[in-house]
Amino acid sequence: MNESKLDYSVLIVEDDPIIARVLETILRDSGFRVEDPVNSGEKAIIRVASQKPGIVLMDIDLLGRLSGIETARILLHIFSVPVIFVTGHDEEKILTHAIGVDPFGFLIKPINQNILNTTIQVAVNLHDKICTTTEGKTSGLTDIQREELTGSLKPVLLLDSNNGIIWMNDAAEYLVEKQASDLILKDATTALIMHDPKTGDLVDIFSLDPIDERPLMFSGAQHKKQVIPRIFLITDPFGDIGGYFIELSPTGE
Repeated sequence: MNESKLDYSVLIVEDDPIIARVLETILRDSGFRVEDPVNSGEKAIIRVASQKPGIVLMDIDLLGRLSGIETARILLHIFSVPVIFVTGHDEEKILTHAIGVDPFGFLIKPINQNILNTTIQVAVNLHDKICTTTEGKTSGLTDIQREELTGSLKPVLLLDSNNGIIWMNDAAEYLVEKQASDLILKDATTALIMHDPKTGDLVDIFSLDPIDERPLMFSGAQHKKQVIPRIFLITDPFGDIGGYFIELSPTGE
């Protein structure tokens, strides 16, 4: 591994503040650069979208709607950020479930400093090599998409590979008149129903031709706003579908 420990940052996602502080101390004593910890999957997504740490230490049991396992899948397959599980669970069922989201390590609490240090460096080295592959170079959100997700006035949504809503920015919440927290993991095709304002027909935006820029309207919204939806495919580091980035461009009508 040619990188210094300070060349990338470590994000701790842990809902127990005492454990989070212990991990933070261990990491700093080991020479790592550490982000301020967060305690939920939803907060982890926003932090990764805005800052993109080098690696994430993830507890399985978290506050909020997203479990650590669900969040880990999102962080790797959509943001191309590797995750190491740090958990008190050692049950075979939990381990099998966790392995299914492609973690870069699995550590059982209490944590040994030397093992944590080695696991992080091996994981970063492996992820660096994956990112040099053809699939790895094009995986995850673009820099522009990450900026739009957190700070743009343009309404954007982020979906997982099953069309589940992961996040909406403030502009999208205002447009659809719903909070992202109320729609987390819900199928976008049923949670955000759209129709053709001319015919009244319901429209599945995933069935639209990519060059079809027909204005659509959200069904049931109090304030009628026409938008042109544009869907961008996100691939994961292995070349598979990681999720979808959706822009909802207002038509001005």
